[in-house]
Amino acid sequence: MITTVTQKVSWRLKELPAATGLTMAFWRKVVRLKKIRTRKVGSAIVILDSDLREFLNGKETGGET
Repeated sequence: MITTVTQKVSWRLKELPAATGLTMAFWRKVVRLKKIRTRKVGSAIVILDSDLREFLNGKETGGET
């Protein structure tokens, strides 16, 4: 049996609480204080999976590009 696993490339802000166990208020504050790098794709604000992992490992990337 072959199982396919898909890894997310980016996350929308509203997905982060369920994925990390941290509150939406926490994520809004982190984004507002630019402690994690965000990107604007159309009208959506997204966080790359690599940036999320760095942030969760204690490395703040900061800013919006």
